[in-house]
Order: sequence, then structure tokens, then C-alpha cells
Amino acid sequence: MIKRSVPVLFAFLTLSCSSLPLAGTEGSDALKPQNVVFFIADGCGPASFSLARDYQRVSGNGDTLFLDAFERGSVMTYSGNHRITDSAASATAYSCAIKTYNGAIGVDMDRQPVETILEAAEKAGYNTGLISTARITHATPAAFSSHVVDRSMEAQIADQQLEKGIELIMGGGTMYYLPKEAGGGRTDGKNLLDAAVSAGYTSVSNRNEMLAADTLPLIGLFTAGHMAYEIDRDTAEEPSIAEMTTKALELLDNAEKPFFIMIEAGRIDHAGHENDTAAHLHDILAYDEAMRAAVKFARLDEGTLVVGTSDHETGGLTLGAETNGKKGSGYAYDPLTLNAIDWSVNRFSKELRASMARNDEVLPWMFKSIEEHYGLSSEAFQNEVRKIVQYRSVVGESAALVHLNHLLRDSTAAAARVGWSTGGHTAINVPMYAFGPGSEAFTGVMDNTEVGLALQRALGLN
Repeated sequence: MIKRSVPVLFAFLTLSCSSLPLAGTEGSDALKPQNVVFFIADGCGPASFSLARDYQRVSGNGDTLFLDAFERGSVMTYSGNHRITDSAASATAYSCAIKTYNGAIGVDMDRQPVETILEAAEKAGYNTGLISTARITHATPAAFSSHVVDRSMEAQIADQQLEKGIELIMGGGTMYYLPKEAGGGRTDGKNLLDAAVSAGYTSVSNRNEMLAADTLPLIGLFTAGHMAYEIDRDTAEEPSIAEMTTKALELLDNAEKPFFIMIEAGRIDHAGHENDTAAHLHDILAYDEAMRAAVKFARLDEGTLVVGTSDHETGGLTLGAETNGKKGSGYAYDPLTLNAIDWSVNRFSKELRASMARNDEVLPWMFKSIEEHYGLSSEAFQNEVRKIVQYRSVVGESAALVHLNHLLRDSTAAAARVGWSTGGHTAINVPMYAFGPGSEAFTGVMDNTEVGLALQRALGLN
């Protein structure tokens, strides 16, 4: 690893562009950072981090998360047209330091393109990178690398990403990089992975290929859509977010140029939308490990600032309930029950469809699988399952599967005594973490656009 005399900035963001303004102790800003690593934990709010911390404690894995040592403040996330933001507007606030409407990617309220911090860094001679556990064309990485009036325009986002000269791209989402005839979703016949290789990129498609990569530029798209939830991840095929972070920092460091990279833990948000407590938990723990990897690099490099926040909170998560649902009955909260779960609810749906395709007996398969992978086996629970199966001929298989998913998510949450108030986003302020030179600029209660400006200043962009 190259040891630099000038510090580097790592920005951790838990998710959420007018022209981009030109912009002593451990974790302080004695010198201007040379590099920026910006983490975004999409959809992760204060209660989410508390859940992960409590789970670690009751599981015997320590009293805190790694990132707890670097908490410095919180971020207001509202967008230009709503008190509750979406990921597109919030990521644009971080990438461009402006407020814009929900759904906007790198454009202002008048739908005009605004230069992003990644584009400005490229112009200034930095190497740049994007990592996401979601599709790489999804809202958060898109807002750093493209300009479209609506986040759904993912084929256009992919086109622009490949034109930017980004040195490192990793995540899910071959869907918008490949044409239909090659297993993708593009209708224009373009094969952007072939185009990337022709432009000099090394293309990798699984964990082992990524670990063996030794040069930039690099593009690694590991799944057709989003990468798997951490709880479901095939560790032989898909790299973890910590492994992608470690490899990215290794390659960027070896290039011996300053760099900016945005790293998104995108599936925390998706589990929040689905109210899937266990999937939400394990993606947060995976994010914590990615931040650990970045801080380890920063400590050795001595020129790295790490900043982390979220684009918004998802799900309105609450922890604990009255013991029997009545006032004065005492309180209950048991995150250790989540230790019995090793499938996401989404995984159950896929496995059930596969079981039905094999003509398995549905009820015995479900009872066995639910007990094995969720720890649920009470007679009352099994009676509810029987009712849903009994009425599938009336409501249809799709509706019955939705009811089963809801029963699973609600039952696992109830066992832990946690609650979800919505399947959408909320207006809750999100935590902010920072480490390294320049970290004191990320303190107190900040607006998300102020975080974007602080990132620009850390890199000396004007």
C-alpha cells in the first residue's frame, strides 16, 4: 500500500445537481484528504442500527457495531418537492449538493443536468468508482454517474455510466448492460459489457474472478438484477460488500492516483420495504463490515476520510412492544429470535415455487422449511398456513403467496417484538459517521445538500 503524506477522505453514506460548485487526532482533519470513499446505507435509520447492535450484543458478539465509534451527527433528508425523499432525490443531494424532485437523477427542479461530484473528480484527475449491492443502474449509483429526468430510465443510465470513464464499477444489474438476446433487458441490441471490454475494461462476473482482478479499469456485474440479500448470498458466486470494498481500495490504491468512490449498501432498503426484519438485519451487519474494511485501509494509508450516512429511513422500524399488547403489562424485545432465520422472505417465495414445480406436497414442505429456516412451528402458526393454502383456489396462487409472505414477515417480527409502520420511506433523520482527515466537517445536524458540499470541499473541487 502506498503511504501518502496527504490525507484521504472516505465518505460513508447510508442512502438517500445546478452546476457542481468548484469546489491531529485519529479521525480529525489535520490535512485535506486526497481520496474520498463515500458509503451510503440505503434505507437505514437509527432504529435499524440499534437492532443490529442489540442483535450483536445478545448473540455474544460485542456491545457495539464497528461504526459506532465514528458517529458524529445526523442528516435531514427531505427532497425538493416532498418532506419524504426517495433515493433518487437524496442521492442527487449528496452527489450534486442540490435539492430536486423525487425521481430525479442528476438534474435540478427544472430538469436540467447538474455536474456530479464523480464527474468533477474525473475532470480533476481523480480515479473514480461505484459499488452497489443493488443494480448499478439503480437510483443511488445512477445519481453519481448520469443525468435523466426519471430514475426508471435505466438503459440510458447504463449508457451514460460507460461514457464517464469510471475506473471501477461493481454490483448487480447486467439487465441494462445486455440485450435481450444475451439474457439482458435492453431492447436496442446494445451489449455494453462487450463495449466495456473493447474500451479496455476487465469484466468479471463472480467472486473468484473479482478476487483475482489486478488492474483498472474493472467492471464486475454479478447478477442480472439486484445482488442477493446477505442472508441468502451464495458465498462462492457473489462477493460481499466488504469484499468488493477491499478489492476496490486495493486496486485504486495500486493505481497511485487520488480517488473518489461511492459504495452503496442498497439492499438494506429493499428489506425495509418488504418489512423483512432478518434480511434487513444481515445487510446492516454486512455494511458494518464494509466500513470496517474501509477504516482499516484509511488507518494504514493515513490520508483517508470515511463518511457514512443514509439517503432516508425505510419501514418506520420500532423496537420493543408491551408484553401482551396492553398498557402496563411490561415490555418485551427479543432480537435473539432472529438468530433462527437463515432465509429472507423473498427466498421462501422462490423455494416454494420450485417445490410446487417439483409437485411436492405443499403443506409438509412448508411446515418443514418454515421450521428449519425461520424457527416457526407452533400449532397456531401452522393453522394460519393451512387456511391460506385452503383458500388459494379462491384467491389464486399469487395472492396466496403474498399472504404467506406477510404471515412470515409478521410472525418473525412479532417473535422479536419489533414493528414496522410502513412499507415505504419515512422523514426520520439518519445517522452520520466520519473518520479521518476532514471528518469534523461532518458533525451535528446537517442537510443532505450540506453533506454534498462538504464532500466537494474535502476533494478541493470548485
